[in-house]
Amino acid sequence: MLLCVLALALLQSSYTLFEDFKTQEEALSRLKSDKAVATGYDHEEIATLIKKGWWSLSRELVLASHGIASFGSLEKVVRREVTQIKQNADDLLLALSPQDESRIGVVRCATQWAQNSSAIFLSIKFAHRWSSPGALKVQDEKIEVSPCCFNFSASGDHSQLRKRYALDFHFFGEVDPERWSWQLASAGRMTAEIRKRESHNWPRLLESKSKPGNLQVWDSMQDRWKSELKEFDKQRKAKDADSNEGLEAAEEEQHSSGRRKCVDSRASPFSSAGHIARLCESYWPPRMDTQKQGKSATWLVLFHSPQDMKCYDRGDECQKVRDRWEAVGRKVEQVSEALVGAVDCDRHADLCKREK
Repeated sequence: MLLCVLALALLQSSYTLFEDFKTQEEALSRLKSDKAVATGYDHEEIATLIKKGWWSLSRELVLASHGIASFGSLEKVVRREVTQIKQNADDLLLALSPQDESRIGVVRCATQWAQNSSAIFLSIKFAHRWSSPGALKVQDEKIEVSPCCFNFSASGDHSQLRKRYALDFHFFGEVDPERWSWQLASAGRMTAEIRKRESHNWPRLLESKSKPGNLQVWDSMQDRWKSELKEFDKQRKAKDADSNEGLEAAEEEQHSSGRRKCVDSRASPFSSAGHIARLCESYWPPRMDTQKQGKSATWLVLFHSPQDMKCYDRGDECQKVRDRWEAVGRKVEQVSEALVGAVDCDRHADLCKREK
């Protein structure tokens, strides 16, 4: 019975080891005169000392407790209380920042991006620059993806100041607003993956050619997809080449068929085949949407009248015009991609009247 009473007395004494001291200086004096008291108190008592602001005494108790078996328990109490005080202090400083939304500063987030043939990848940091510190976490995240755009906003704090973090992108191409995802990452970042509407190797991320200063390539992610993009481009070029060959062949047949529709006067100096293409109302390339010989091409056209040039009498002027225009056709073929043609205005008067 006596042992139990002594144990209870010692236990009560350990809880009130520093409670009777009115000042921190008195408690420090007791500790310095008898270091052994550092092992005779309950570790929760240091929580009370920290809350009272007795920092010097708390520090000396921690220093004197190094090496004792229960130091781990003391460490947990100290870290718990100090963390709470720091949080309370940060909250107090944050209360000093403007609360009105219109006065809260907006930070345009730094971003890195990468792509493969079917998707784009974004790594977004809650800071103005990738190398600058920023908010470690954000709240009230709002993210929207539309066929053209990516819009993000959230609130957070950095350096005891409330901030609004935002990012608005208008993409180079269309994306699928139904196929995207995002997640928070470490170190105050988030990542997003967004599917492209059509498979393509974009030359840049944004529609505008001017790039924001805090937009960079996500090198590590881009390296993962380098070989996939290379193979995609290779297959696309092969497909385009086959398509172009077929298109060119079809267009050549279209123009050959068109030229056969143009029948000139019997006396026309260009009635027979040569370097000069016979043109007429039924075959007028400047109206055609073909790639090489249509309206996108440069045409040099001679509008002539065989009757006025006395071609029916085989006059000299008729032969001279033929020889000169044939020479033009041969020379142009050597030095440019322009095309040379002629229209018999005796046979196709309406076309000559309209186009001359």
